[in-house]
Amino acid sequence: MSERHTINPTEVADRATTATASDWPRFPSLEQAEERIPRLHTPGARAISRDRWERIETTTDLSAAPEKVWRALTDPGALKLWFAACHGSLEQLHRDCVLDFEDGEFFLCRPILVESPGDNGSGDCHLQYLWRWLGIGQATSVTWHLEHTESGARVTVTEEASNPPSDWRTWNGGGWPGILEQLADYLRTGIKWRWPWRRMGPYAQIELPVSIYEAWDRLFSPSGIRYWLQTMGGRIESKQSLTVLMGDASGMVEMKVHEVVQPGQSPPSFLPYVTFSLKRPIWNSEVGGRLWIEPAGWGSTIFQVFHYNWESLPPGLQLSERRILTSFWAGAMQRANQMCGQPAMPTAPHSWT
Repeated sequence: MSERHTINPTEVADRATTATASDWPRFPSLEQAEERIPRLHTPGARAISRDRWERIETTTDLSAAPEKVWRALTDPGALKLWFAACHGSLEQLHRDCVLDFEDGEFFLCRPILVESPGDNGSGDCHLQYLWRWLGIGQATSVTWHLEHTESGARVTVTEEASNPPSDWRTWNGGGWPGILEQLADYLRTGIKWRWPWRRMGPYAQIELPVSIYEAWDRLFSPSGIRYWLQTMGGRIESKQSLTVLMGDASGMVEMKVHEVVQPGQSPPSFLPYVTFSLKRPIWNSEVGGRLWIEPAGWGSTIFQVFHYNWESLPPGLQLSERRILTSFWAGAMQRANQMCGQPAMPTAPHSWT
């Protein structure tokens, strides 16, 4: 008769506790399974770049000699009559200057190529500079090429951009023919052809180093709008109103939110935007506006604001109030960039940081 062995539960538990990996059964067919049959979508595909380059080229033939056209492009006294007031010089390489529209909006410029008439002996000349709208927008390149012709000069201006706003070709492409016509009219008559200020605008933009979804979450959260928009109360929600502090020297403005479209909310586009209007007691009218975000390459966005219905304000206030509002939005855009690009700095009621 065989001897029966009684199983001691405590002994089994002790063995389990002291067992090593070599004590357990092995399954050779499953060894290195991750290498032998990898999971699907591993490693996953990922975007590493998403870029586009834009170029707008506009040309016209003028009866003026290249030397005269060059003076119109570079002489501050001439520039002020047909394009913008020039603070500094477009003929000084690598030195900043400003093309000022005198309504609060301007281009910060840096010349990178200056070939005046006679420099190369052919009569042709080139002027190239980089510029940024309000000093904070995306940098684009502008190149003027003057070519001698039998009747005068052929003027070609080329603007190039990397990952600009989606409507850049529409606005800038439609704008350059008008600019060249103003140049031609000035050269023909010698009188002022500049607009005193534009009916639409102001417009401000800045590139943020985050994706659309992250930018939206940071900027339009309750704490976010208090920082970059300087709200004194209210929320960014449809049919809501906010009080916005434009600065201790500029007072406050009421912001009425009309529509809020969040990322992915309105197919087929996933781009978010906010439509609103601003009003101050002295305006006796409202100025419409739109805030929106769109891609600027991979992992970057362009944050933009634009106004319209500006001409409804009393004529005596249009220029001064426009300057105040342009300055406010330029500061707001820079605060938005601080929020998205680096640790936020504390702000004060007078908007000094």
